[in-house]
Amino acid sequence: MEGILIVLATSYIFYENILAALVLSPYIYLHIKESRKIEENKQRLKTACEFKDGIMSVAFSLSVGYSIENSFAEAATQLKSLYGKDSGIVKEFETIVNKLAQNENLEDILDEYAYKSNVEDIKYFAEVFRYAKRNGGDILSVIRNTAMVIKEKADVNSEVETILSGKRMEQKVMSIIPFGIIMYLKLTAREFISALYGNIVGAFIMTMCLCVYVLADQWAKRIVNIEV
Repeated sequence: MEGILIVLATSYIFYENILAALVLSPYIYLHIKESRKIEENKQRLKTACEFKDGIMSVAFSLSVGYSIENSFAEAATQLKSLYGKDSGIVKEFETIVNKLAQNENLEDILDEYAYKSNVEDIKYFAEVFRYAKRNGGDILSVIRNTAMVIKEKADVNSEVETILSGKRMEQKVMSIIPFGIIMYLKLTAREFISALYGNIVGAFIMTMCLCVYVLADQWAKRIVNIEV
């Protein structure tokens, strides 16, 4: 519905022709695709944040003498108090605990979780853990150090998001301004822009303006889209 409304609004503002909506209708698919990508990125960031808390709890439990199995079980308990028993991260940690109880290899469990979540921090942790396990490294130190790296990265990412949140809002406002200007002229100074509607030359000019607007909007989104 959001994509349809954008197409209809663009057709009216730039062309005042409902047929233009048919030409612009492929944008609806692109809008849905972009919206899904944004939601997936938000979910990955959320999962990474939750995993950071979980793995920090595991590292703490290991440092006080818990076994691997009990450390993940304790982490699952801690995560329940933070995110609720029905949260995705709690279910994943409980799955890890159950698989460990069935004598499955932790590195295989982590690899499966990393593949399913598609989160870089989890993939990084799984790879480091497998490498340390194969080469006889100090598992406690590996988990503790990797957890600290993930925590530091999450802290930096949080700071960057805080700084950029205001800039993203400014970018959204700036993206709306061109539509607002044209609507304002339509309502207050119709005679100045009437020549741009109902003829080929006007449609060409408005199409060029729309192309410039789309390019500027995409450029602005790239500027404020910084990944740590």
